[in-house]
Amino acid sequence: MSYWRTTIKPLLDDETGTIHKQAPVRVTLAFPNRYSVGMASLGYQVIYRMFNQEEGVACERAFLPDDVDAFERTGQALPTVETGRDAGDCELFALSVSFELDLTNIIRTLDVAGLRPLREERDDSDALVMIGGPFTSSNPYPLTPFADIIVIGDGEQIVPVISEALREAESREDFYDLIDGMPGIFLPARHVHEPKWATAPKELLPAYSQIVTPHSELSNMFLVEAQRGCPRPCTFCLARTMYGPNRNNQAQELLDTIPDWVEKVGLVGAALSDFPHTKFVGRTLTDRGIKLGVSSIRADTVDAELAEILKAGGLRTFTVASDAPSERLRRWLKKGITTEDLTKTAHISRDLGFKGVKVYMMIGLGPENDDDITELIEFTKDLAKINRIALGISPFVPKRHTPHFADPFAGVQTIEKRMKRIQKELRTTAELRNVSAKWAWVESVIARGGPEVGMAAYQIYRNESIGAWKKALEEVGWSDEFEANTPAIGLPPGQYESKDVSAHAQGLAI
Repeated sequence: MSYWRTTIKPLLDDETGTIHKQAPVRVTLAFPNRYSVGMASLGYQVIYRMFNQEEGVACERAFLPDDVDAFERTGQALPTVETGRDAGDCELFALSVSFELDLTNIIRTLDVAGLRPLREERDDSDALVMIGGPFTSSNPYPLTPFADIIVIGDGEQIVPVISEALREAESREDFYDLIDGMPGIFLPARHVHEPKWATAPKELLPAYSQIVTPHSELSNMFLVEAQRGCPRPCTFCLARTMYGPNRNNQAQELLDTIPDWVEKVGLVGAALSDFPHTKFVGRTLTDRGIKLGVSSIRADTVDAELAEILKAGGLRTFTVASDAPSERLRRWLKKGITTEDLTKTAHISRDLGFKGVKVYMMIGLGPENDDDITELIEFTKDLAKINRIALGISPFVPKRHTPHFADPFAGVQTIEKRMKRIQKELRTTAELRNVSAKWAWVESVIARGGPEVGMAAYQIYRNESIGAWKKALEEVGWSDEFEANTPAIGLPPGQYESKDVSAHAQGLAI
């Protein structure tokens, strides 16, 4: 039997909100990861709805199979979810990409859809390939060997422009002419540098789910965006730059988007506890018997009232972000979270009967030393005396469009050594969940790389491994231009002590 009938159709049958439409212009909106991951992406769902709202345009979804090798052995073409048509049989093949480590998955998705991954090998007989999402806003350059169009910024402003060009263009060059120069449009065949980002006007917000499914990683949850952007000055975070100026939606705007049949609502925002209507919206929903999901809450804004609302919404574990292992590093990052804030949150969580507190943080920050790790260990022991503690630890990955763009990656050995110490000293005190230092290194390469990193990924997309990445990067001539830079706690992020005479090792990074 066909892959669509045995694997996709059961997922389709369990969806609420699916759009079925026929139109002359066919768009495939692909997500280069499995179905459950893609359906948890609010941006992906918004673009799906917006294309289908366009006159003369029909959009269907496609996802990378869970076992791509097994799927390829069947000899079938990648099907769309809605009808099972060949995903590559369309005028526009668009991919929404959230994560740098999905770079090889992008190439694999194009391949299994029957499209030649390299842009230079396609012509007017092929679908146009468009890539957008958080990855492109962070760093579009590794994608330039593959994409005809790269969308940077808010998709709400872009979809009508792309749709009009698809209706009118008679060739690839015609299409380029119609969209060239628009905000957020990066054409690798014509442009060298990324354009001004597209920023959606407030009247196009809030973003909200189109489809609810039990098979999403956020099972049966309806997502609605409370705010876009962030008012906080944290130096390591892309939210302020990638999502544009902070735009808060009104409480009733959010409530009006939520259908009566919804049982779980997820509020989306970079700084939800700064959103002025979180308590009102949360209380209104919980009074209706709706379960509530939120991303992490800032510890400096937690109070008993907010915690009670979240508990009434079904939250069992309180999640906050420390983002650095010590007080001095949090100040350096302009995080604005103190030891007292985290302690207060632990007390509130215990007093209200939460099962525990999960604290997200990064290690491997530039000025970090053993004393910072000691502080993390001792403070975690103090928190564990108040309530159960889980630490989610990720290696710090410098990103473009932040002051940390030219910070060095701490190094796999350094991070692994610090993680081993943390695990040894906290193994009976806290639950530890950590991200691989080796894959964080790959992420750091992609996050600041150029087209050569994309071509390295092209060499290994069928057999990706750390060893394969190292070999491919060497073959394309990649080198780490930032490793000599030395951040210091006495300098603002973006300034470096010089270890050599290279231009990047001193002065401002951006």
